Amino acid sequence: MAIVRCNSGHYYDDEKYADCPYCTGRMFDEADDESTVGFIDNELRGDENVASAIENDEPTVGFYESEGSEDDRTVGFVESAIGSDPVVGWLVCLAGGEKGRDYRLHAGRNFIGRSFDMDVAVIDDDAISRENHCSIIYDPLHQGFALVPGNGTATYLKGQALTEAQALSDEDEITIGGSSFIFIAFCKGERNWL
Repeated sequence: MAIVRCNSGHYYDDEKYADCPYCTGRMFDEADDESTVGFIDNELRGDENVASAIENDEPTVGFYESEGSEDDRTVGFVESAIGSDPVVGWLVCLAGGEKGRDYRLHAGRNFIGRSFDMDVAVIDDDAISRENHCSIIYDPLHQGFALVPGNGTATYLKGQALTEAQALSDEDEITIGGSSFIFIAFCKGERNWL
């Protein structure tokens, strides 16, 4: 694996992608299920290209399909309701190889692992599973967060081993592998996107 940086500042695996998957909008392998589409920021592509992107079945941010569209793509609930995929919270690394780094969380399930394919990619900690060490879920209907164990060997919430899904509260500490994180909720109380 060779991680390179494109002219726009995105990092990607050049053995997996010929061009930057963020700039080109190809956030998934051709072998992946084509009914689920990765999203890019329209500011990178420019709004004038949105119609062309839809026509060529390329991913776009927001819910642009018309009523009754027969498109099979999956669109997030909050994204379809407000037209974007807004931040709902963050993880901030307190200890470990990525100390000081923050990770943006979105509505739905946020997979945590070392792989660049994860929503929260903690690359510099070999004690974290490559894929789905654990995940954080935000349920926009009930305005709640949960930490769910995955394939990782050990996940701790407030110092206690996680054996089943647990509710997350603002400023809870999460430890996975050799890294510790603090959870910061943006969506709470009156502050939500719906």
